[in-house]
Amino acid sequence: MTSEIRTGRLTFRVINNTAAFMGGDFFYHLVNFLAGILIARSLGNEGYGQFSFIFVYLSFFEILTQFGLNSVLTRRIAQNRAQAPKLLGNAILLRLLLMGATLPLALALVRVLGYSPSIQQGVLLGSFQLVLTLRSIYETIFRVELLMIYPAFWNGLRAVLNLILVATVASFHPAVNSFILVYAASGLAGLAGLAVFSRRFVRISLAPEWRLMGQLMKDSTPLVMAGYLTLLSCRIAVLMLSKMKGFSEVGFYSAATRLTEPLDMIASSLSISLLPLFSRAFRENRRDFEEFSSKALLGLLLIGLPLALGGSLVAQDLISLFFGSSYSPAGGTLAILFWYNFFGFLSTLFVNLLIATGKQKVDAWFSLFLLLGNVGMNLLLIPRFSFNGAAAATVLTEIAGTILMFAYLSRHPAIRLPDPRRDLVTVLKVNVPFFLLLLLLKGLFGLSGLGLAGFGILSYGLLLLVFRVVTWNSLKNYFSHWANRREEMTK
Repeated sequence: MTSEIRTGRLTFRVINNTAAFMGGDFFYHLVNFLAGILIARSLGNEGYGQFSFIFVYLSFFEILTQFGLNSVLTRRIAQNRAQAPKLLGNAILLRLLLMGATLPLALALVRVLGYSPSIQQGVLLGSFQLVLTLRSIYETIFRVELLMIYPAFWNGLRAVLNLILVATVASFHPAVNSFILVYAASGLAGLAGLAVFSRRFVRISLAPEWRLMGQLMKDSTPLVMAGYLTLLSCRIAVLMLSKMKGFSEVGFYSAATRLTEPLDMIASSLSISLLPLFSRAFRENRRDFEEFSSKALLGLLLIGLPLALGGSLVAQDLISLFFGSSYSPAGGTLAILFWYNFFGFLSTLFVNLLIATGKQKVDAWFSLFLLLGNVGMNLLLIPRFSFNGAAAATVLTEIAGTILMFAYLSRHPAIRLPDPRRDLVTVLKVNVPFFLLLLLLKGLFGLSGLGLAGFGILSYGLLLLVFRVVTWNSLKNYFSHWANRREEMTK
């Protein structure tokens, strides 16, 4: 691995894998975003609030079904590829058992909480979401081999099918449950395609080994606790809004998150490429581990900060453009949530570093502390500021979590996260003139919306070259490597 890092080949492989997956994921989220706009416009903010609530509610039980297995499988298979058939097979069996235990709990709790029969029926129909968690197990082998382009392809087909079905159903003035059934059909079709295709890379053994399942559950328990608590921190606002303000406010909040949540794919795509490498490097070569950590942190800072700065300036225009003037109150919410993306990028990296170094329990304790703080902030902010207060509580929680994890990773003697001050200077050197330029274009020339966003992307790329954060020589080397890889693949 060290020689590959020194020559840049491994860096280029990571870039290729991340770009391929991110491109596919961008396409997937773009198509799903278009489907979401059709649903939002068809149902109105009240119906769309109910639709969003059902999937947010089920996401809490999806975490229990996933049980943190994805990261544990990636780490184990990255360290011992020969165990892949047995590990993946037992993970599938374990997830099916968890699914059977989780679904009755989801159906019972929504009734106990006093939601209407229509919401209860929607939860029942939407429970297919638990079945779709099997997809991430089939994706594991592609994560380890840095071949995420294949899962991205199947997700893209699923998204296209979903958009076609949503557009068809939307023309008939449908109810909430009609769109839930559409999501089920497209999701199951995508899962089936990926499962069949994965047989080209690994033959999964479904012979149960109860001891292995127990080991997987033991390793995953801190992760499921952390994941569940983190999800609660991110989603508790929707539940609290539905009870304290109503589904109309949930609709406004969900419109804003519909635009910001797809941006999470940037950090998650990079993490999918880096987690196997972090895991191997921490075990085999600490210098490689530190170098990858430093490069990943710089990359996410350079991507996340301009998104937050530029996004906050065009938020109101984007809400009106995509959702219509009836959703304009959500413009301020979107501006706030763009900063959640920035700090979320960093915390995603830090969580993966904790997993790679075997510190899952630390992540769980941090998540518990942040959940309690988030609930308290929502109780204070929602009554006064409604959905904007919920967004502010989410961002403040993410900031606190990022600071806590960074402090732990920097001071732990076995991890030694590199000092980021030099990287911070580089990031600010590029982003200060970038933000001033956007303010000038918006204030003096009236540029807004997609026009300002498009110009911002071009100007930011030029600033990266001007300040030599990216050089022409590095771009030339990358494209040369990419061309050589294409030539090798065609032979």
